[in-house]
Amino acid sequence: MEGRRFAAVLILTICMLAPGTGTLLPKDRPSLCDLPADSGSGTKAEKRIYYNSARKQCLRFDYTGQGGNENNFRRTYDCQRTCLYT
Repeated sequence: MEGRRFAAVLILTICMLAPGTGTLLPKDRPSLCDLPADSGSGTKAEKRIYYNSARKQCLRFDYTGQGGNENNFRRTYDCQRTCLYT
């Protein structure tokens, strides 16, 4: 019984330390996730995904195909896997 109580307290503690089930703590998130969306300097018009750290969401933006920064994903899944989920 004591083991179960310890496990329950441990789980509750972890949940309180990491609000938002399944999200990475800010210190664990790669720094690229904090970069702003950067459309780059090319001439193409591609839909891409970036992580918006203020809204804590992966959002679409227009990428020009050249330059920009690392906060640039082809698929929402890749953005979420990198910046949201453990």
